[in-house]
Amino acid sequence: MKLYRILAVALVAVMSLVTFSLNVANAAGTYSISCKNDAYGMHLGSDYTDVAYVYVTGAGVSSTAPTEQYLIGGANSGHNAAYVGNDCIYAGAGDTNGTQVVAADVARMAVNAIVGAVSNRIDQSYAASQSSQSATGLTFSTHGDGVSMSANKLVGGLSLWADMGSTDFKNTQTFTSIRVDSMQFDGSASSYSVGVDKRFGKTIVGLVVSNLDSDITTKFNDGTYKQEIDTYGIYVGYRTNVLQIDLGMGQGDSTIDTTRRDLGNDQTITGSTTGDVEYSNARIAANFSRGIFTIAPSIAYREMSVEIKGFTDVRPDDVSGTVVGGAATIFSTSNATLTTTDDSIAGRTVESESMDVGLTISANFGKLVPYANLSYTTEDTTAAVYKAEAGTDGNNAEAAATNYESSLHMGGGLNFNLGSHVKGGLRVGNISGRDDWEEDYISGNLSIGF
Repeated sequence: MKLYRILAVALVAVMSLVTFSLNVANAAGTYSISCKNDAYGMHLGSDYTDVAYVYVTGAGVSSTAPTEQYLIGGANSGHNAAYVGNDCIYAGAGDTNGTQVVAADVARMAVNAIVGAVSNRIDQSYAASQSSQSATGLTFSTHGDGVSMSANKLVGGLSLWADMGSTDFKNTQTFTSIRVDSMQFDGSASSYSVGVDKRFGKTIVGLVVSNLDSDITTKFNDGTYKQEIDTYGIYVGYRTNVLQIDLGMGQGDSTIDTTRRDLGNDQTITGSTTGDVEYSNARIAANFSRGIFTIAPSIAYREMSVEIKGFTDVRPDDVSGTVVGGAATIFSTSNATLTTTDDSIAGRTVESESMDVGLTISANFGKLVPYANLSYTTEDTTAAVYKAEAGTDGNNAEAAATNYESSLHMGGGLNFNLGSHVKGGLRVGNISGRDDWEEDYISGNLSIGF
């Protein structure tokens, strides 16, 4: 009779597995047990698929035990094996912390926002000294929906300026299930920069403090990713009648908070860490004027690295009373292993390095200067990495992480000059050709002189 009971409960476990084998992204694992339960998690190696303790009244190894239990697999190798659920062993990206996938793209957005703000400031500073000239330098893509203001020639000839912006972005890699690798995510980032600088003839020297705050939904692991980057840096610009050169560099720190779903018990895994940040940039542009038209070819370089410190992803403990099927439970109030093993996330350094070759064409109509620009960007951004799957789900075409290499920026705008004290502009643009990426922006700046 004992054998019949054992086989009956084993059959219940198999039927439960079949029932939940088509879990969707928002469903818990088959048995609602953490993927890292201390008695039965993936970290136990082969035991994960071979050993399971099941508690059920009237069916056990010992008929005299107060709470009878039997062992599926393991020491009782004559019995059928069982495992927690498909989601746990088949997930690669789905069981990966967001820092491994998203952090490099945030670094790219941060350096674009910082350099974009400084470049706009330098352009406006030179334009402010020549009423017939307008700032038409290269605009970096992620500085969107922004407004910048400056107050020129204050105490001792110093100028104070501020810049604010925001952008929306999306990785569009195909996503079908949390069990099929993907790095799909979308979110927004807001930024601000505050600077002070001074002109020395054709040279401008300044200091800038910047912040970028990103908020991302990480669909690939059913979680969230929030990263804030604070930096301080220096910049130098030099301009002749034809050439303009500007350089910058800085450093700072970053805080990161992540969440993702335990694919076994459907609870939220949380993690937090910090990082050290460095960036640098350079740009050279030439200005060729023919009547009202100006053609300005340019080359620009920018780079940021973030050294992310190792940290721990905290998995909540399981809860008692988890039901397998019928009267059988994996955990009971009186006899349960509820604790889980947290995940150690190794530190890593992510970098984003890019080079732009661009061309801007503008027409000077006095108070209004419309312009169009086109630039081609090559980049080397640290690739995302997924956890290796612990099993195979029969899908031999698991998606590889998106590897960004190049993009095309097409944009344009209108600068205005309302006198020696008020200048500004509006600009729009689109980024295309970057694999699995969508990005459009609209932004503006305003310079007020005193």
